[in-house]
Amino acid sequence: MNAHSFSILGYLSVLLWLAVPLLFIFRRRFPTPGWLPLVLAVAAYLFAAINSRTHVSRIETAVPEEVSPDALMLAAEKRKALEKARSGEVADIRFAEDGNDDFIDKAGMDDADRKYTESLNQAEEPEWKKQKKQRGEANAKSDEFDDMLAGEESTKKLADAELPQEKEPRPPILMPEADATTARLLDRLNRSVSSWVIFLGFILLIVDYLTRANIYARAGLPLPFPASLRNAFTPLPAIVTIPEKPRRTLAEELAHLTRRGDVFLCFTNDLGTIPESLPKYGKNLSPIEVIRVEGHMITPELIFECLWYGRASFVADAAQAKPLLTALLAKLAQRQSARARARQNIHLVWDLKDSMSPSDREVFQQLASTTGFSLLLYPSK
Repeated sequence: MNAHSFSILGYLSVLLWLAVPLLFIFRRRFPTPGWLPLVLAVAAYLFAAINSRTHVSRIETAVPEEVSPDALMLAAEKRKALEKARSGEVADIRFAEDGNDDFIDKAGMDDADRKYTESLNQAEEPEWKKQKKQRGEANAKSDEFDDMLAGEESTKKLADAELPQEKEPRPPILMPEADATTARLLDRLNRSVSSWVIFLGFILLIVDYLTRANIYARAGLPLPFPASLRNAFTPLPAIVTIPEKPRRTLAEELAHLTRRGDVFLCFTNDLGTIPESLPKYGKNLSPIEVIRVEGHMITPELIFECLWYGRASFVADAAQAKPLLTALLAKLAQRQSARARARQNIHLVWDLKDSMSPSDREVFQQLASTTGFSLLLYPSK
């Protein structure tokens, strides 16, 4: 391979699209943003296109001039024959103004012979011919002077006009035919691979998003992917402990869960901060109702069935936490025995002054992993 087959941008494009699969392979050892492979893939494609248009397109095949020995011998024989023929040439036509030696070919004379011949011609040259030559030389000098003046004026006019200068085309890159063919083949391969790497970058971006979706500290923009798809990349944790400085407020966290397509049962004393409905898409599209657990009409069985089929989310205060939690654990035990699992993730959000008892946490952890439930524990206030 010729080193001039690619420009610097061409070699850089190869390094960039090679880095895309390497970032995915070593993503656990060197954590990087999920959008980085896609950005590198797009840059690699742009550099490959620029290299193809500005460098590879200028490559031309350098054809060596090979002359055979027979052709050289033939050319030498022709030259000798021509010289021999010219040596015997004599002018057959004579004019009145010709001198005695005007038929002589002076092209092959050296300086000494030429001066001697001219002196002889001047001695025999008639007077009228000398005057004619003098007049011719004077006219030639005057014409040269006029041309010089005209040239200066035209140059000045061109300078004053300031005509735009066209950019000279870049010189071609000459290389042997085999190297030129290899360079064009590698250029097509580079552009093809870099375009496929963009598609790979999109796939890696989606894989990275799904891998982070069930991790509280790394989850990004909430999107309604199927829960089974998110859980396939990262299993839903049974218990998530929220740090002292949470990433989102309680209302924002509930909106985040809703946009993921999940439902929740939230225990909190700040019922006024929770809206009555939360949008599933965008700001107002497909809202999910958030029902306050008040009165005797809303039973634990109704709450559990609505959560199980993803029909609504619920908010309850501290007074209803204990009975609802007991009924919920009993229902989960029944579904686990039947090996049933909810289609969407269901979150139990605990935001009360009193923390959940260790025994309830242990039972919930055993039941949640197989039924699709998760517990979000906020720090005790």
